[in-house]
Amino acid sequence: MQKVCGHCQEPFACQQAGGCWCGTVKLSQAQLAWLKQTYDNCLCPRCLGAVAEGMLGEGKRMLN
Repeated sequence: MQKVCGHCQEPFACQQAGGCWCGTVKLSQAQLAWLKQTYDNCLCPRCLGAVAEGMLGEGKRMLN
């Protein structure tokens, strides 16, 4: 399924039914809570990776 990133607005593939790539991204409980509070939909691999690396998150805004 094609989705649009909630942060950068870029399209990306989501595979909810078949075990999506996002399930392999390691996030802290604080990062998960921030994502849930901030976005209504999924993030693309680049933006979710930035969250995992601490470059995007509470008080931080990665440039698009």
